[in-house]
Amino acid sequence: MSIASYGNALPACFRLSERDPMKYCPACHRTYPADYNVCPADQSSLQSAHELQPGMVIRNKYEIIERIGIGGMGFVYRGRHITFNEICAIKIVNDVIAGDANFLQRFQTEAVVTRKLRHPNAVRVDDFDYTEDGRPFIVMELVQGKNVGEILESEGPMRVSRAVRVATQVAQALGFAHKLGIVHRDIKPGNIILTTNEQGHETAKVLDFGIAKLREAVEGAKPGMTMTGMVVGTPLYMSPEQFMGKKAGQEIDGRTDLYSLGVVLYQMVTAQLPFEGDTLYSLMMQHMEGNVRPPHELAPELQIPEALSRVILKAIDKDREQRFQTAEEFVSALGPMGGEPVGNGQMVPGQFAINPSAATPPPLSQASLSRVSQVAPVPAPGGPVSAANAATPSPSAVPPLLPVATQLVAAQPAPPGVKVGQPQDSQLVKSAEQHLFLQPRKFRLKNLIVIVVLFLAAALVAGAGYLKYQALQRDRIESGVTNKLNSAPSATLRAAGIRVFVSDKHEVTLDGIVPSQDDFNLAESLATSVPGVTHLNNRVRVVAPPTQTGGQSGGQTESSESLINRGTAFLDAGVYTSAIECFTKAATDPNNKGAQELLDRARRAQQTEEKLLRNRKQP
Repeated sequence: MSIASYGNALPACFRLSERDPMKYCPACHRTYPADYNVCPADQSSLQSAHELQPGMVIRNKYEIIERIGIGGMGFVYRGRHITFNEICAIKIVNDVIAGDANFLQRFQTEAVVTRKLRHPNAVRVDDFDYTEDGRPFIVMELVQGKNVGEILESEGPMRVSRAVRVATQVAQALGFAHKLGIVHRDIKPGNIILTTNEQGHETAKVLDFGIAKLREAVEGAKPGMTMTGMVVGTPLYMSPEQFMGKKAGQEIDGRTDLYSLGVVLYQMVTAQLPFEGDTLYSLMMQHMEGNVRPPHELAPELQIPEALSRVILKAIDKDREQRFQTAEEFVSALGPMGGEPVGNGQMVPGQFAINPSAATPPPLSQASLSRVSQVAPVPAPGGPVSAANAATPSPSAVPPLLPVATQLVAAQPAPPGVKVGQPQDSQLVKSAEQHLFLQPRKFRLKNLIVIVVLFLAAALVAGAGYLKYQALQRDRIESGVTNKLNSAPSATLRAAGIRVFVSDKHEVTLDGIVPSQDDFNLAESLATSVPGVTHLNNRVRVVAPPTQTGGQSGGQTESSESLINRGTAFLDAGVYTSAIECFTKAATDPNNKGAQELLDRARRAQQTEEKLLRNRKQP
């Protein structure tokens, strides 16, 4: 089962919010809002939890079984509908973006639109609701199977008939979605799962329809970011217009999905990508300006029909006006999906029927034909692949485009010992040389290098993710302690402006001055009550406020010596505003010549601190 496919690939770069933890009953496992303390059903005391736990029941109908994915928008859980006893996938939005009104509106709109996408080759959306603590979630069909990327990695290139069948089913789902105004924008092997339907036939399912628009809403929710120039997609499969940062609905339409599907089909039949690059920039330039070697010339041993190569080249044309304009055109070019007729006229799954009336694929653009003429020569039909009989065909000698289904049957006769009506897709490959081991040996070192580079990249990403996680945890603890101190019941403690520091080990340090021991103890108690604090270093100093003695003239002010002592204590504690105030008052005494020097020192320290704070806030 491809569990990771349900986790969204967006980076989680948000600060954790201060949402109160939800409450749940340990007896009946129901969840409740944060202001509940007792379970209304069985009067049990409720417990707090920041995340959904196995066994919890949300909305009195979905039981959480386990978490199976995590992404920038939230978490994905395997769940069970209690009444129907059906297993499902539940996507729950995280706390940060759950508080963004714009995102919530788009999330609900996309859920409603995506639920209308009822197609056998698209993952079904069944429900939309809110958890008891206010986070929206959607309930989807949980698909059992492997995604195309996993299959290519473990089995090598697919047989042509199987690849065409998968591409046809994906194109049919895309065509249905495009009619509803939904553009996927992230078609890739990881978003196509191959499963088995009720009749036991292999079926393709497309994941994450509507997620691209939600990603835009997530990115738009980040501070300092706008929707202009945003790129959504996976670079290896993105269309040229996506690399150019064009917007969906205005400049990006369904032809972008057909381009990505053409790249996936190229990879399915060759186990190689049409465009590769060492950097994101070089990959972008390949998609926008690079030439493509036709699949049947790249891997002649796989017996890929030339007509299929032409269809793929048309699908991945740089100019979208020269591509297939609709998914229906793409499906028609690939040929009707069916099987070889047997005695009673039934069709056997996994075969292609010869249909002379099938629509001929639209002609290739002049740019595509010029790219085909620049690659290696095409071997003569029926002859062995060798330099002796290889020649570059003239334009007049190029065979006309035929329906792919017709050429598939003509180019792939039934193997010896296999009956005509027997499903060929179900036959095991007799020779591994047809797929994996016929690749030249020079590619093995290249593959090893790629694996090492991917491993190092994964280690770097994991390290960066861990550092980001630690930073988020520190920010959460610091924000929690600061909020506790700012909302303390003591007015003098709230006015003290205690500074909070959090280490990588989640140790909290308090620094500042309070007027009483009660405030000192209260600050310590509030800081240790924040979840996640492992240790407290309380460096708060207790400095009693000055007393004034009354007189006939209305009172006597504090002496300059007392002001110097208090200001020095504030300066050592880093409370520069209070220190400057004390030194300013002391400097009015002409006999106290050291007050002005201390005042200048406090002002310089305050300016230095403000400069450091400004630098920390800059990205």
